Amino acid sequence: MKAVGRLVFALLALGLTAVIVSGAAVAAPIVTHQDTASTKAFIASAERYDVLEAKRIPAINARQAAYVAQVSSGCPDALAGAPTLGSSAQRVGLLEFRTEAGAALEIDALQPVRAVTDRIAELQERLRFSDPAVQFEVGFYASATPAYLALRPPDLCADARALAASGFERLTPAGNAFWHDVSTLLLPASAPSTTLLAQMRAYAPAAVAAALKRLPVLQRRFDKPLALSAHLEALLRSVFGKSVGQSATARRRGAL
Repeated sequence: MKAVGRLVFALLALGLTAVIVSGAAVAAPIVTHQDTASTKAFIASAERYDVLEAKRIPAINARQAAYVAQVSSGCPDALAGAPTLGSSAQRVGLLEFRTEAGAALEIDALQPVRAVTDRIAELQERLRFSDPAVQFEVGFYASATPAYLALRPPDLCADARALAASGFERLTPAGNAFWHDVSTLLLPASAPSTTLLAQMRAYAPAAVAAALKRLPVLQRRFDKPLALSAHLEALLRSVFGKSVGQSATARRRGAL
């Protein structure tokens, strides 16, 4: 299902560490008809989401461009004096700002698929599995995505100015609160459907095997035209200034 799971690579490039939790090896539960039906319903919902979100790519791209233009005109070069390395406090402050920028851009851009996300999440939360670990993860990850998209990003320009005024160490209180919310929700909201499906293999082996091939194809059809990374780079260049923005880009690429 996860649009966030595919767009989140921009945030990973900003220095976040996101490790998707995989199920530990446990004794296989008895497979019931409900397990099989829930697995197939999960697959159908994930594929339906991919198809529906792909239809909204023009609207998503338009919102990305508008958000970048708004920030670019609102606080150009606000962080032009940011240090390349800096102290540990400065590195943390700058990482938090870049994470905030990526999450704010993503959340705003994905509002056209928010209603779809809510519907699919509601469906997935109703599915029932014999394995309590699978049951928990399906419901937990499904509910995290709407919660992530429901976050209200603070004023990015206000945070840029506050960060510069603090010697590049601190965001505004609103920026800090947003950053902590993003840190909490990013991991579960970014879990791709294929990660969860791998834990359902015993419930419907043939259906899961086919879905693990189809879903990445559908996801790539959505990823490629979005150009989220390009929009994020443009946003950061406008706030940091061209030279600093380029050096920040080089550091992020080196971290991948």
